[in-house]
Amino acid sequence: MSLPLPHEITSFFDEQPAHVVRNLLVTAEGIYSAKSTNLNVVKDELGNILGDQGTTKPESNYKRLLRFFQLGDEEKQSLTRSLLCVGVCVLGLKGRRPRYLTLDGTSWELGTKKVHLPTLGVVVNGVSIPICWEDLDKKGTSNCTERKALFDKACQWYDLKGMVLLADREYIGEEWFRCLTGKGLQFVIRLKKKTYKEYVDGQRTGVDKAFKHQKWRYIGMERGAKKQIYKNSGVAKQIRILDEKYTFVVFKNPKKEAEEPLIYFISSLRKKQKIVGAYPIRWKIECCFRHLKSNGFNLEDLNFRAREKIKLMMAIVSFLYVLCIQQGVLAYSEFKKSDFKKYRDGTATLAVSIFRKGKSIMAGKFHNLKSFIKFLMSILKGKNLPFWVHVQ
Repeated sequence: MSLPLPHEITSFFDEQPAHVVRNLLVTAEGIYSAKSTNLNVVKDELGNILGDQGTTKPESNYKRLLRFFQLGDEEKQSLTRSLLCVGVCVLGLKGRRPRYLTLDGTSWELGTKKVHLPTLGVVVNGVSIPICWEDLDKKGTSNCTERKALFDKACQWYDLKGMVLLADREYIGEEWFRCLTGKGLQFVIRLKKKTYKEYVDGQRTGVDKAFKHQKWRYIGMERGAKKQIYKNSGVAKQIRILDEKYTFVVFKNPKKEAEEPLIYFISSLRKKQKIVGAYPIRWKIECCFRHLKSNGFNLEDLNFRAREKIKLMMAIVSFLYVLCIQQGVLAYSEFKKSDFKKYRDGTATLAVSIFRKGKSIMAGKFHNLKSFIKFLMSILKGKNLPFWVHVQ
């Protein structure tokens, strides 16, 4: 089937011929329908998508999918950048800059290969959306050099200045902190117990009078954080690392019977209330990974070993994830009491997540390539790249 592609779609894919973009959309819709990234499973959906059920053998559709992923590395990278452009436009972020970024990695075994994707996300409407990633092709955590390379690429694609990066305990290091501040980023990073203890104990003179716990030692901060008066904000002091000023915070874990009764942060922000309040948003990228994998498109089902193939597949499932989020946000534009599930402790959460809500809605929006193109055209019409994005 050779369906014409409207300008609303082709304008994002200037570097790619129409048949490549068409195959990209076929592959994406196949993954959505199959709920899997395994091309041997996806192939069975292509008959309905292309409207040739009964005339084209599944084996031929499988070869078609394989040929698409055999594009040159530069073509794959170009498609990834274009999909990122489509994603941020779908989310409608033209007039405002996001406040928070998230950084975390997802990894799994693929035979003898270790897939490890450190991923930078941007938080929109309470959801973390992947905007840049890399495949480290190794076990263990990323090092400072690898993280710098990821952010060098991200800063080529986006204007991230002024945003606040939220990250977990593995993303630390004096040179790493300096790299972030040098790029105009703020950060809030959780620490393991006793990390930077020597700086806290060794720097007790007043760096800034706004920090009333400046003279406290590490053990004193731990004792103070457990007091009722500091349960909502923790205690903080300012420390210098490589001539840069950072805020060190100790906060009592609000979770009852937690394995770690105290939580430790280091941040380039000054106010401890903002630091403590921002960090829980980091969890949104964990939710994103869960939706890309077990809850949504089973990213771990892919059977590629080549880096660029894996990264392109990540781009496709992230694109589908964005579509689901966009539909979910529209559905929840006006919340109702019935949308929430209440718990005994008085807290309430959405009974159905934004992602799941949107994914269910999308199921009725298209059934073949023609209707999928029409669906994309309707949500991309009149959309332009946000001012902070310069991927192309």
